[in-house]
Amino acid sequence: MSRTDQDERYAGLSTLMDSYLDGDQQAFTQLYQRLSPAVRAQIRSKISNPATAEDLLQTAFMKAHGARERFAAPAGANPDRAVAVWYSTIARNATIDHLRKIYRERAVKLDTAGDDTSDLLDSLRDPSLDIEAVAVEQERQLGIAARIRQALAGLPATQREVVTLHKIEGKSMAEISTELGVREGTLRVRAHRGYKALTEMLEGYRNQAAASV
Repeated sequence: MSRTDQDERYAGLSTLMDSYLDGDQQAFTQLYQRLSPAVRAQIRSKISNPATAEDLLQTAFMKAHGARERFAAPAGANPDRAVAVWYSTIARNATIDHLRKIYRERAVKLDTAGDDTSDLLDSLRDPSLDIEAVAVEQERQLGIAARIRQALAGLPATQREVVTLHKIEGKSMAEISTELGVREGTLRVRAHRGYKALTEMLEGYRNQAAASV
């Protein structure tokens, strides 16, 4: 989408935001109607479950409502686009919080060495709503995601299979056991080894990144 198309897409959002901040409930309704489709699509790109995605959409707008007095378009930024970026950033952080919680719960259940991987997820959260910072952060996330995919591809096939089914597809060990015809105990061992190997590979990535600074 060109910058001109974006400007047209966002046109009038800052005016609605100003009215909303002045207490105009109708302005909020219009903001929600205009922004929710894009925010929902953003969340669904990371969350496959429609009900969970819808819950996160509502969470994002509630968080935005609670923080509305802190909204301010950065100096020199397009004020309409700043509104869209602000909501998008809040939705991204809410989604990352959700994914991080799931990862930690699964890591605890599996007793895996996942602190470094969890730290990577933690590092994705950016409390700043500065537009340029968001753009830089998005590029950094793409690099991290690519490195995680590369690390996953480097696992032995049996470990990669169970990690993918369990962490990415969200299936329980019982479901995976039925699907693969492998005992749960064996799957947990494979998952433990897989997560440990991922942590070691990702730690190597972190060290390389630190050395390049």
